[in-house]
Amino acid sequence: MMVLSDKKGVQQMVMALARLGLKEVVLCPGSRNAPLVISFNRHQQFSCTSIRDERSAAFFAMGKSLERNEPVAVVCTSGSAVLNLAPAIVEAYYQRIPLIVITADRPVEWIDQGDGQTMNQQHIYSNYVRKSYHLNGDASADNDLWYNIRCICEGFNIATNKDRGPVHFNVSLSEPLYGTAESSFNSVNIFKEEKSEQRLAQSHLERLAREANASQKIMLLAGQHLPGNKLSHALAEWCQLNQVVVLTESTSNMHHADFIAHIDRCITGLDASSSKELMPDLLITCGGAVVSKRIKTLLRKFKPGAHWNIHPYDATMDTYQALTESFSMQPADFLQQLLPYIKSGISDYKKRWQALNTEKELRHQHYYEQASFSDFKAFGIVLTQIPADTHLHLANSSPVRYAQLFSYRHIASTWCNRGTSGIDGCSSTAMGVAASAEEKKFLLITGDVSFYYDSNALWNESNVDNLKIIIINNSGGGIFRIIEGPDRIEERAAYLETVMNSNAKYLARQYGWYYHEAHDEKELQRALKDFFDEEHKKNILEIFTNPETNPEVLKSYWEFLNKK
Repeated sequence: MMVLSDKKGVQQMVMALARLGLKEVVLCPGSRNAPLVISFNRHQQFSCTSIRDERSAAFFAMGKSLERNEPVAVVCTSGSAVLNLAPAIVEAYYQRIPLIVITADRPVEWIDQGDGQTMNQQHIYSNYVRKSYHLNGDASADNDLWYNIRCICEGFNIATNKDRGPVHFNVSLSEPLYGTAESSFNSVNIFKEEKSEQRLAQSHLERLAREANASQKIMLLAGQHLPGNKLSHALAEWCQLNQVVVLTESTSNMHHADFIAHIDRCITGLDASSSKELMPDLLITCGGAVVSKRIKTLLRKFKPGAHWNIHPYDATMDTYQALTESFSMQPADFLQQLLPYIKSGISDYKKRWQALNTEKELRHQHYYEQASFSDFKAFGIVLTQIPADTHLHLANSSPVRYAQLFSYRHIASTWCNRGTSGIDGCSSTAMGVAASAEEKKFLLITGDVSFYYDSNALWNESNVDNLKIIIINNSGGGIFRIIEGPDRIEERAAYLETVMNSNAKYLARQYGWYYHEAHDEKELQRALKDFFDEEHKKNILEIFTNPETNPEVLKSYWEFLNKK
């Protein structure tokens, strides 16, 4: 028997989650959640981590779930702490990450009655969780206990299987909160929902094949995807067809010599006639978010005759305003089932894309070699020197965009929080990922604003000796100098870019991280040698660039690529 909280409702919830397969729990400090903290911590199945800042904790838990590819719970106390979990919950919602959100609450009779740390928490995340439940942690009657466990099982199955993503359990708890007792439950009855394999009917395959075989220009566009050989192999097989081109990004985690891996630099500067010729008759999309705004713009302007979207949960998403077929299944299964029916056409579609890609690759390399020190140059130097066994995490705004311009095939994997594409939580997510796989090496490349905004990520005692951080410090939100619109308004510096003059040296020292800095190309080359040295754990390298030079270098880069 285990000694847990003396509340039967809490005992049963924890025992049920253990049987359902939950293993990792991130706990935030508090009082109202004490019965949950006691019970999760004392149950031998759970590995618990304490994170003080709720916003960071939720992203940390999301990172753990991402790396382990299984559900992870985050538990917090009542009141405003609950709202601090929200940024990570919405990111998990759009990334389809099974985050189990458990919030302690005051008894319902005290809501809106002037009691401390009390607010209306029921359905508080209603737009950004797959389902929300209000449970009675003080339950002891059979029907109340049955209701709790039914909700736990249903929610867990939704999060992990039926409609993958975050679910919310709001648990009301009355005082006293710190009592303990032997568990009343040796075991609990649970139910699970199993997912069956999906296969297309023969008639369906034949109809789709007729449509595909009638298309001389087929584009396969792969968005963000966890590393895995199955889909990569399926795309590589399709890419052998003359009429098929495969477009990927660093966050697609799929590599092949024939794939178009740097979309923006390949299609920049195309005139209307060339753009129309390169856009497909049939567009097939799979995976999550696509970074490239250029390809989205072209596909919306020069719409394909047909668009098939393949996704196990979000197949009806019409990103390019041209959707004609949706398939709620794993994209690798769809592509492998259909491929035997597809004939290689008499088409030069793939060759035209590859010729353009080769031309832009040569121009890119020529410009990079003579470019002055800047964000652009720093990214090129860093990305070429990342060890091949490194798993890269990119912060949003400038880092994820610059990373698409340079070769990344040698990097083990690449990820970015592209659910809502916010800068909040990028560091905390990387910390959670690294803490879940101590045998792997991780690198986070972030901007200065992203890093300082999430600096509480370092306020964490987890073992992350396998994580290194590179900060590109361009004195503020450099993204607003390189996107059209904000670059021309007088409020940019004070209100959008939020110019600042800071460095991470003392923050690194406070939390026990090694610190390096570089202000030019020579310093960067020297610093990288020490930075990637395996003897130096928990390393931060801060690269300082000129905010005036950066947009000029990037503007000249696009102009150079576009020269006739």
